[in-house]
Amino acid sequence: MNQEQEIREEVEKRKRRAHEVGIVKSVFRLFHERLANFTPNTDYREYQLPDSVRNVAVTMSRKNGKSVEIFFEDRSYKFISEITAWPDPTSEGGETIRSKLRLRGDGKLLLELECSRTTPIFGREYIYGRDLRVDEVLAFVEGSWVQEINDFTGKIFYAEDMQKAKMREEQKQRELQEMKKRFGL
Repeated sequence: MNQEQEIREEVEKRKRRAHEVGIVKSVFRLFHERLANFTPNTDYREYQLPDSVRNVAVTMSRKNGKSVEIFFEDRSYKFISEITAWPDPTSEGGETIRSKLRLRGDGKLLLELECSRTTPIFGREYIYGRDLRVDEVLAFVEGSWVQEINDFTGKIFYAEDMQKAKMREEQKQRELQEMKKRFGL
C-alpha cells in the first residue's frame, strides 16, 4: 500500500470515528437547535445553558455566516456557520443550500462538517423545511474536547428530551383510551 492510500484510509477511519463517538450529532444539534438562534443581543442565560458557561459571544458575518463562542472558566469553543451556496430563486424545482459548520478550540480546527438543506420552491416563495443534514465530515481531530462537548450537549437537551418523551407517552395513552372508548373495549 502506498502513502496516499494509507492517508486516505486513515481519513475515512477518522470520519467514521467522528460519527461513532457522537460528536457529529452533538455539534450539529447544539448549533442548529440552540446556538443558531443567538444574536449579538441575546441574553444567553434565557437559553438554559449549564452553569459552567461564563459568557457567550455572537458575531454575525456579512458573508452569510455567524459565529457563536461559548466561554467556560478556562477555555472556549467557537462554532462557526457559513452558507457556502444559495439556491437559484428562478429555479422551477427544489434547490440546495450548502453550509459549513466548524468547531474551533484553542485556536485550532477541531471539527468541520459540510451540511445541506433541500429547499422546495412553490411559485416564487421559498418554503424552508427542517431537513438540514450533515453530508460529510471534512475535519476531525479527536481529543478530550469530544467528551466535553458531548456532555455539555447532553446537559442542555436531557430535560427537553425527557419532557418530549413524557408528552409522547401521554399522547399515546390518550389515543389508546380514545380507541377503547370508540370500540367498546
